[in-house]
Amino acid sequence: MLVVRDIFQAKYGRGNELVALLKETFPKLGQDRTYRILTDASGPFFTVVTEVEVSSLADWEQLTVQIFGMPEFGEWFNRMLPLVESGRREFYHLES
Repeated sequence: MLVVRDIFQAKYGRGNELVALLKETFPKLGQDRTYRILTDASGPFFTVVTEVEVSSLADWEQLTVQIFGMPEFGEWFNRMLPLVESGRREFYHLES
């Protein structure tokens, strides 16, 4: 099992807007996965983290194809761009 973590640095004061946009999309990805949205309690302001659990890298690739293939993805992504300064992705093995 893997945890895929996307860490976004939202533009100053735009973290809540980014969270709302992410919450709008997660239900469309299916109920068979564990998704989480985390926000900063310390560290850089307006950090928003998403986590999803997948069974393997192949499962992650399949999920990515599904997301990018959604007709509304381009419009959603264009709404996200003005909210984000930077981001990165991390993969972790889920040990327990």
